[in-house]
Amino acid sequence: MSGATDRAVPQPTQISSWQRAEHNAARWMRYWGYADATARPGGPDAGVDVRARGALGQVKYQAAQVGRPELQRFVGARPRGSTAQLIFFTGSDYTQSALTYAAEWDIALFRYGLDGTMTPANDVARRVQRRAVAQPSAQAPTRTAPASVPVRASAPPERPFWQRALRVWFGVTLLLAPLGSIGDEKTYTGPLALDAVKFVGIFTGCWLVGGYLLVTRKGRRGKRSEAWPARPSSPAVPPRPSGLAALSAPLPADLVAEAARMLSSGRKPHEVDRVLRERGVRFLERGRILNEAQRPTQRH
Repeated sequence: MSGATDRAVPQPTQISSWQRAEHNAARWMRYWGYADATARPGGPDAGVDVRARGALGQVKYQAAQVGRPELQRFVGARPRGSTAQLIFFTGSDYTQSALTYAAEWDIALFRYGLDGTMTPANDVARRVQRRAVAQPSAQAPTRTAPASVPVRASAPPERPFWQRALRVWFGVTLLLAPLGSIGDEKTYTGPLALDAVKFVGIFTGCWLVGGYLLVTRKGRRGKRSEAWPARPSSPAVPPRPSGLAALSAPLPADLVAEAARMLSSGRKPHEVDRVLRERGVRFLERGRILNEAQRPTQRH
């Protein structure tokens, strides 16, 4: 396979088995710059499903969330002394403990959709993805970032309500505090020049600090920094019917089967709904898919 082909954006493909999931992961790794990435489903992998000269990949084809133990076993499968980039793929999601462990060990976490698209799940994965877009293959024509991976700026979250309320309380208190000092014999003891300096200093200091607390109570939004990098949004999905057309359109059998598998594994309906929403399924269609997926369970 030529370099230009390896670096072409992988086309959508139906993920209907764990073998296809592994081959799909290898295609994406080649696109990210690991040109020799190869999947060998069914062979001895010792915890590694995709191998490349500079990276190792593991693919999970399951409905349950990936936890910290799976990532620990993946780290243990890396050869001693190896500096290969670890890349983990799953069709479901990751627990919070898994995300924390991946950040400690520099593991790139990705979620793949049933159509083969890839979505980064942590900063390491986004770095791997950005590096592929920023450094195209020398044999491939120069082009901008793929249209299926738009980039948007992320802003710091707004401060919690209790923090904003506390700042308002302190700010108002400081604005009113100087008024109570007027006529206080313990504060203004003379001479007149010294009392004037005290008066100006108290009012200026309290009003400046109080005004600052009130003005900044909502926190700073929209400022991009290294701590809040640009985050690629979810890959584009094919348009689906909306409105009344969505109520009569046939349901995708693969999504219904995936939702039924997640429900049978113990996932809650709202968790399955969140997974479908992240994959671009519309509200009305998500409700129909959940209803259809729950029917076999209700009959039992």
